[in-house]
Amino acid sequence: MEITLKPLNKNNLRFLLSVRNIESTRTQLKNDTSFTIEECVDWFEKLEPSWLMIYNENSEAVGYIRIEGDLIGCDIHPDFRRKGYARKAYTEYLKDTDYAELDVFEDNHAKKLYQELGFVETGEYETLRNRKYLKMIYKK
Repeated sequence: MEITLKPLNKNNLRFLLSVRNIESTRTQLKNDTSFTIEECVDWFEKLEPSWLMIYNENSEAVGYIRIEGDLIGCDIHPDFRRKGYARKAYTEYLKDTDYAELDVFEDNHAKKLYQELGFVETGEYETLRNRKYLKMIYKK
């Protein structure tokens, strides 16, 4: 499987929301709010995020990597989940970094992937929506 990571641009925002706003994605995020395209465009124009789009070997958008400083996360479109795209995207991203952080709900099946990639729990967590939200770090 081949993937390509490209900077998120304004033309990707509808796809981003098609992933971000569905319940199965939102329930795994710290901020579980649903956003409008207008709110998303405003966010993009104000913050100019350095997020990355994930494309498969057919040049189809399959997801994106959220990047805020050292804090990262990955959301995959439901049609492409459980096929290895998140693993491949994280592996590609992490090869060029010595340190990264992520947050994950304790009951999220992706936690196992993060451990396999070398992320370890710091012991820090907060309780959100009656669930433990853990901090994990990656160091080369």
